[in-house]
Amino acid sequence: MARRLAAPFFAAAAIAVVTVAAGGMTRQPAARPRAIVVVSDLHFGEGRDGSGAWHPYEDFRWPAEFAGFLKTIDEDGKGAVDLILNGDTFELLQSSRITCGSIPDLGCTEAEAMARLQRVLAAHDAEISALGQFARSGSNRVVFVPGDHDVALVFRAVGRRVASALAAPAGRVEVAAHGYWLSSDGKVYAEHGHQIGVSPHRFEHWPQVIVRRDGRDRLARPWGERTIQDIYNRLEERYPIIDNVAFSGMGVKYALAAERDFDAGGASAMLLRYLLSLTSWQQFRMELDGGEVQPPTWDLAQVRGQGASFLVSALPDDDPFKPLAARALADGHLARSMEEMSDDEITVICDYRAALRRSRRRFEHLVTQFQPRGPVIAECPRSPDTRGAIFDYFWRSRDLMYMRHIEAVTGQLPTKTQPLVFVHGHTHLPDRAQDNANFISGGLLKIPMEGFSPVRGALRPNVVNGGAWQRTITPVQLERLKTERGLSDRDLLRSLSPEDLPPCYSFVHVPAYTDAPAPRVRYWRQAASGEWTLGAGCGR
Repeated sequence: MARRLAAPFFAAAAIAVVTVAAGGMTRQPAARPRAIVVVSDLHFGEGRDGSGAWHPYEDFRWPAEFAGFLKTIDEDGKGAVDLILNGDTFELLQSSRITCGSIPDLGCTEAEAMARLQRVLAAHDAEISALGQFARSGSNRVVFVPGDHDVALVFRAVGRRVASALAAPAGRVEVAAHGYWLSSDGKVYAEHGHQIGVSPHRFEHWPQVIVRRDGRDRLARPWGERTIQDIYNRLEERYPIIDNVAFSGMGVKYALAAERDFDAGGASAMLLRYLLSLTSWQQFRMELDGGEVQPPTWDLAQVRGQGASFLVSALPDDDPFKPLAARALADGHLARSMEEMSDDEITVICDYRAALRRSRRRFEHLVTQFQPRGPVIAECPRSPDTRGAIFDYFWRSRDLMYMRHIEAVTGQLPTKTQPLVFVHGHTHLPDRAQDNANFISGGLLKIPMEGFSPVRGALRPNVVNGGAWQRTITPVQLERLKTERGLSDRDLLRSLSPEDLPPCYSFVHVPAYTDAPAPRVRYWRQAASGEWTLGAGCGR
């Protein structure tokens, strides 16, 4: 039974839902102050197989925990809560029974997507019922924002079916088919996150993702989905936790390493490009340098001159995928891979490996449970005039990636005003408090601010990753388990199921604010006593 907190956990903030009506975008007026809860990446999927066991594709196996969470946030928010389900609520890319045609660059039709959704809704009737009960309580509202795995929500019939499944009063459930949610004051913005930067999962014309071909409407498919989805399906049948390893994509690396005879053949180049594009800037300690340190200029001509060996060298020697990449290079499968990469992609790789090199040379302690110790990776070659410690700011790619995206988003908002807070998920890895915590004024209090600002020397805009409302395990925890149990990667992955992972689920909460919202990452967690509580971390 969930314990009520001594003081209300969810303080209020005045917000409203942005929806799409027949005549265009509408904004509902804010009524009274409300709590904001942003949840990402539940991945409601296949449910159980014919034997009654969980299907290996099913990541969400926690209906009782989810119902308890909804009940608690409803009580603490006094029935005035806006719950933003921020993408990948439904797993509509994986299906063991319903195929979506055979056109490589296109996905499901509306009818195919609907068939997948109906199967998911039936498999997760308990969770849908809990969401419906939540939406009917007080003045609560539920907003579904589409992600890359449930992009099919942009189909009108699919979106309407989701809204009707909750059986809530009119205006209580919305599907944000325009791809984001915005608070009524324009200060808090939420989207799934797959459109940020050079993500392999980004859609070229988001949120216009429906393509008409041969007289039928189908969903577009990003190159990352085309590269990884079939591989992912095969691997998850044998290793059900690979989607529960944070950061997203790390589980695939471990699974590929466990498959001793795996050979991607001609797909090796795209697979390596895919894995190199998955970067977790959160693992590094962010120092407040006051803007004095500058970014280096990488000599991209020299980098391109290295050919495909550059891509393999971009992986540390202890990266699980390094042996497979080296074999693909030796077999000639990577020969033309550099030609496919833009200068921006190469710069991101160079910035990221330089940050990793610094972290490992300084033996920086864990921030997000990535291993800071290990073989020190080499930097990319620099231009002669940017050598030296004054040019050791390596988060330029991160800053540019987020600021370009936020600026593009701002131009499309009805307010045309840059949000102060930008919330996303997608990676399954939540932000954690930094060493040099930033603080913002919250009335008479000083409120610690999590996440980061892509503007150097500024606190705004504040970017926060809420992670996944899932049981997850980090690479460090996997390595620790492997050592403790004396198992190989293969045997460890085969021995683990999602139920074996820590009972702790992350989300974003924005406390009360009068001027500046201060988002915090919070957790629905089970204590050693078995009691469920809301807290600041997963400690037991």
